Amino acid sequence: MVEEELIIGRNLKKFFPIKTGLTSRSNIYVKAVNDVDIVIKKGEVVGLVGETGCGKSTLGRLLIRLIEPSGGELYFSPPPEVLNKIKSNQKLSDEELKNYSIFHMHKNKLREMRKKFNIVFQDPYSSLDPRMLIKDIVAEPLFSFGWKKKDAYARVQELLEKVGLPAEFMYRFPHELSGGQRQRVAIARALSLSPEFIVLDEPTSALDVSVQAQVLNLLEDLRKEFNLTMLFITHHILVVRHISDRIMVMYLGKIVESAMKDEIFKDPKHPYTQALLSSVPIPDPRVKIERIILEGDVPSPINPPNGCFFHPRCRYAFEPCGFTTDELIEPLRFVLDNKRNPEMGNAEIQEMNVIDDLNMEVTFNNPVQQGVVESIIQKEKEQTRALYGIKEISVNGNLLKIKMHEPVDPKLKDIGNEHLVACHLVNPPEIK
Repeated sequence: MVEEELIIGRNLKKFFPIKTGLTSRSNIYVKAVNDVDIVIKKGEVVGLVGETGCGKSTLGRLLIRLIEPSGGELYFSPPPEVLNKIKSNQKLSDEELKNYSIFHMHKNKLREMRKKFNIVFQDPYSSLDPRMLIKDIVAEPLFSFGWKKKDAYARVQELLEKVGLPAEFMYRFPHELSGGQRQRVAIARALSLSPEFIVLDEPTSALDVSVQAQVLNLLEDLRKEFNLTMLFITHHILVVRHISDRIMVMYLGKIVESAMKDEIFKDPKHPYTQALLSSVPIPDPRVKIERIILEGDVPSPINPPNGCFFHPRCRYAFEPCGFTTDELIEPLRFVLDNKRNPEMGNAEIQEMNVIDDLNMEVTFNNPVQQGVVESIIQKEKEQTRALYGIKEISVNGNLLKIKMHEPVDPKLKDIGNEHLVACHLVNPPEIK
């Protein structure tokens, strides 16, 4: 594999505003892609996996500027001198940004750049115009760049044969084709201008299993024949194992782990990756695997958790992961119940007052002892992980004051062999 960087994204962001009325302006945003760094090397197939709604498709569309960014920079095949500046975090000149940053290019230069990247959408039923013949659907990108009809249709016939469809399909409408045939047409259209980079947005999820295998094998053959660089987006981690060189795992708008595919399957480090892999069925009844069931629901991308976004569902979350006082209310009410822990005596919670994310006060009907509360919290931590967020407590009669640990946002760290992980378990911060 060539080690030349083709796609480089730095601090990529895409926030979608939420409006409550036709004319209202809102400061509320869905943070679909939230501060993502990404590098894709030439000739590489990168698999992007994660749950529905984690921002995979938004990131894919951002990489070819189908949607406008909210922040960050994106570079396509920069020369060595510019690449060195990017890697060393040096500021690029306005001229360099206009020439090599997809987000700063003039519209005419960007139009020419669009020959170099394309996309295959998830649903072949809606991504093809039902009013157009197949020959015109595939030829449309060629016509937009000035190809003559004779040459364009000859190219269409060639492409259809490449994707395993006979020439007579040129004169059919999309409704006359099966789902797998439609997706082959979509792939042919994406290849029409000989791009270097293709985003595949769940191209097999709407197809039958047998047809999925055919499309995956087709993509693998086309990748070798045309030396394509691909981003393969899917929620099915076994699919990317078949076609990808490297896998990136995405959660709530962030990349949480990235490594070569064999490394990911052999030694996943992030708890979320471990949970994804534990859900993969193994066709051998003699093999016993531990199924990791994630607690709770995916948090809202409108208001993501503090610190590590995954911590509300993580079975390993500890002090710096980002627990807040809001997350502590129900667990604290549960563990300080004198029916569960009789050592609380006659003390019952009367009121819980959240001051801010890191401070709260709990009022009891009777005085409580600090040592008793500390002992209960220590005992209950393993079962109620939000208690790890408590940094210190103080008791004054029937008033309990609680201070939480400051949240720490985990950054992607290379732990060796280009295995990147954003998790405090592999890069624990200093706990003060």
